Amino acid sequence: MNTKQCPVCQKNIPDLLQPICEQCGWRFENDLTAEPETHEISEDVLRNYIEILAIAKNVWNERGESNENAKKYFESGEAYSEKGDYDRAIADYSKAIAIDPNDADAYNNRGNAYANKGDYDLAIADYSKAIDINPNDAYAYYNRGNAYKKKGEYYRAIADYSKALVINPNYAGAYYNRGVAYYNKGEYDRAIADYSKSIAINPNYADAYYTRGLTYSNKGDNNRAIADYSKAIAIDPNFAYGYNNRGIAYNEKGEYDRAIADYSKAIDINPNDAYAYNNRGSAYAKKGEYDRAIADFSKSITIDPNDAYAYYNRGTAYAKKGEYDRAIADSSKAIAIDPNFADAYSNRGIAYAKKGEYDRAIADYSTAITINPNFAYAYNNRGIAYDEKGDNDRAIADYSKAIAIDPNYADAYNNRGNAYKEKGEYDRAIADISKAKLILASLSG
Repeated sequence: MNTKQCPVCQKNIPDLLQPICEQCGWRFENDLTAEPETHEISEDVLRNYIEILAIAKNVWNERGESNENAKKYFESGEAYSEKGDYDRAIADYSKAIAIDPNDADAYNNRGNAYANKGDYDLAIADYSKAIDINPNDAYAYYNRGNAYKKKGEYYRAIADYSKALVINPNYAGAYYNRGVAYYNKGEYDRAIADYSKSIAINPNYADAYYTRGLTYSNKGDNNRAIADYSKAIAIDPNFAYGYNNRGIAYNEKGEYDRAIADYSKAIDINPNDAYAYNNRGSAYAKKGEYDRAIADFSKSITIDPNDAYAYYNRGTAYAKKGEYDRAIADSSKAIAIDPNFADAYSNRGIAYAKKGEYDRAIADYSTAITINPNFAYAYNNRGIAYDEKGDNDRAIADYSKAIAIDPNYADAYNNRGNAYKEKGEYDRAIADISKAKLILASLSG
């Protein structure tokens, strides 16, 4: 096959009629070698041709050097990113971009470095630039979607994941993360559909099984949740979160021994998992094993001294053992960490009441009610404290409020009935106590 060679970049051109070199842009109409041998070339024309060719070669060589330098900065940026040195990575990607402003990959990677630093607005700007340069880059849409998701802008995240999926319908990660965005919006059925699609594309996607399990748990479907957590664990036997959350699902089903076994496995994998200790302590408490529960809550607190729930749970366990001063101390610690922890005020109120300190109990119940005006349990307990002080009218008012919030609150009906009996209002007393019995009978039947 006859070919011609570009005098600038030396590329072989198979099409003799091609007017321009696609690699360097040399126009062959300027090429004197294309002239017939019999054609005389003047010295001026030859001199001009040699000058133009020299300039073209210099431009080509400089471009090659620039491209090589841009490549070196790009590769250096990748190396720094892998080491977690994102500031240096950003500096090198920026140098690569300065040399080649149309390098979509450099913008995309610099965006990743910004995202890893938590600078999501700068990351989004870089991903957007990468998309402007290459509108068919599914990865850039995916990354921008991740940045929007981190900012809580789920609508925009979903739009970007959807665009990535139009470009690449087999992008399992895009389905997965769009599912996470739907999950965060509370659209559980859509989330499940996306997780299922990502699993269909990648049957070994442990995270997709895990998050689908979380979604089923939130829908109250613990059996499906357990099945998904089990699948995630089968794929990754060291998936501590899978064990922990399967334990939670077993706990919800009342299968405390299985829950404890899973929490223990999570702790074996990660001995510093405060959450797993706290959960196992809760399961022991449900079984009435308060000493073991307290040991686990204490371990959780050692690992994470700022976990209000661990103090709250340990305080509850101490109260179950009748150690009310310790219960009060732990509830107070939980409140110090989280001043809006209504349940902690309620528990401290119960401990004060058990000690006969009814005014303090009433104060704590009142604070719990202020934080959570629909706290039926706190109204009921405050009513009991008022009863103990002989204030039947206030007690009845609180029991009535508890019943208004929860019309099936048998204890509140029973307590109000007893308060009416204390006042000599026997018809009302009989009605309330009878109502309590009917509720309990319906629950047991």
